[in-house]
Amino acid sequence: MTKIRPGTPLIRETETYERGDPLIVTLYPRYMTLRLKNGRDSIVLDYSTLLDIGRKIAYRYGRRKAS
Repeated sequence: MTKIRPGTPLIRETETYERGDPLIVTLYPRYMTLRLKNGRDSIVLDYSTLLDIGRKIAYRYGRRKAS
């Protein structure tokens, strides 16, 4: 597994496209950002928030074993 160091965030271009531009994910130790390539605006997501959202989705669709 790649460790995320504070001084060097991990930046990846995904296979997901929105409006013809690929999605860029930047991973930091405590949060991640999402943005479109060639875009200025980004969305900041805290990892604990993502985990809570995942648990709610799993519960809603019957997969209650998500811990």
